[in-house]
Amino acid sequence: MSYRLICENCGQEHDTTTYRVHCESCGGLFDAEYSGENTTDLGRRSGVRGIAKYLATLPITDPANFVSMGEGDTPVIPLPRVAQLLGLSHVDGKLEYVNPTGSFKDRGNAVQVSVLKELGVTEVEHITGGNQGHSFAAYCARAGITYHGFPLKAGEFHPKIQAIAFHGTEMHWVDGDRAVANDEARRFAEDAGVLQMKYEENIYFVEGQKTMAYEIGDELDYLPDHIIVPVGQGSILHGLWRGFKEMVAAGRIARIPKLYGVQTEETQPIIAAYEGREWTPYLGTATSSANGIGVKNPPRIGSLVAALTESGGRPVTVSETSLRSWQKRLAELEGLFIEPTSAIVLGALENLKEQGYIKNHETVLLPFTGFGMKEPIPH
Repeated sequence: MSYRLICENCGQEHDTTTYRVHCESCGGLFDAEYSGENTTDLGRRSGVRGIAKYLATLPITDPANFVSMGEGDTPVIPLPRVAQLLGLSHVDGKLEYVNPTGSFKDRGNAVQVSVLKELGVTEVEHITGGNQGHSFAAYCARAGITYHGFPLKAGEFHPKIQAIAFHGTEMHWVDGDRAVANDEARRFAEDAGVLQMKYEENIYFVEGQKTMAYEIGDELDYLPDHIIVPVGQGSILHGLWRGFKEMVAAGRIARIPKLYGVQTEETQPIIAAYEGREWTPYLGTATSSANGIGVKNPPRIGSLVAALTESGGRPVTVSETSLRSWQKRLAELEGLFIEPTSAIVLGALENLKEQGYIKNHETVLLPFTGFGMKEPIPH
């Protein structure tokens, strides 16, 4: 669909013929705005599965450039034993970990890699690791794009790093921490003339995540009262917020669910911003088992706080003990094995129920973002 890139700070419009992350005038990040008829049928494509149904709402102008592995259409299942334990009438889980590489990241990478393909990019680099690195490597392989990854040598034998290499990624091993890896990746990009990826800052990745909102609004026979998500960079929260706002504007839903963003006790920049207080990042890397959300400086804090506030939700902190306990309890109660980063939403649900933010009769949806087998099994 035809779209424009608009700086969220100064409002300047930029063309979409090259890969852009920052405004040329003020250095701000972009939002995407779409042209074309905004109707209640926008994005629905009969007989098409996955996020391809919503191409009309995404920054891909030619469907022939869409790079897909069947992501989206993730199942929603009831969690009756969790609901009973917490004294709630209706709790569902959306199994985002059944996406092709085992995590929610596939939605964002399907779109961001499609944009790269559409713009003629054939070679990219990025510091790599985790679910994002695995997903990006897979979609680059699918698109025929050469990916230079800069993983830390200390994590060489982690399953996610090994999966990244397995997709044919050019691995540039780094002796040092993420700061060293970032410096080496930047120098390589400058010297080799290779595009430096910044998935955490570009709007294309966020636009892919908003397809989760469209699926929730279109395919469930109810609209949840509450949706609780883990927040690191914040792409799920931001994507849900953008998607639901578009659906309200198009008349497809009447309201936006209350959105809650969950952080660990160790890493809570969004909670601090929401409460209007200072938060000083710790030195080194996060130690929580919810390592997927150990992000000290998410790039769109203002937008994330707005999503929480304007939807009527709020940020939530969950202890390490709670998230570990809920990872095990979910496996025992409902048979679902998810990563600690995913399990944190169950601890948040428990806290919100105890604090009175979620009532017994209200409906709750929990996106489970990563498959448990992608991290070492806890003992």
